[in-house]
Amino acid sequence: MTSTPLHHVQRLRLSGDAQLCAVQGTLWVTRDHDPLDHVLGEGACLTLRRGDWVTLEAWQAGVPSAWGLRPTPRRHGLGRRFLAAGLGALAARVRGLAAGLLALARSAEAMASRAQGCISATDSKASAGTV
Repeated sequence: MTSTPLHHVQRLRLSGDAQLCAVQGTLWVTRDHDPLDHVLGEGACLTLRRGDWVTLEAWQAGVPSAWGLRPTPRRHGLGRRFLAAGLGALAARVRGLAAGLLALARSAEAMASRAQGCISATDSKASAGTV
């Protein structure tokens, strides 16, 4: 982010969504159609939208101040929301499948345990000479 020194009142219109940041000193920011004025201390930022008109000036006359613009982080678009919803539904189905497979595995384990118990009983009869 490059900084622009603020020596006098400046007026600008945003060509894209951005964050206006106070790089040095304190800024007084007035945005058209916003009932509030904003005072930004050094390091503070104000999110602005494309087409916003703002008026900038130093909070205190004679105190060096500077401002800079940085792009706002991209918002998730509609396509990403649909993708997230689809992946969420897929994850729910996979969890359901996993639960079903777990139940099947427990059933197979129980059947194997019963079968092993029956084999052990037969082995013991054979070893006793009764078979």
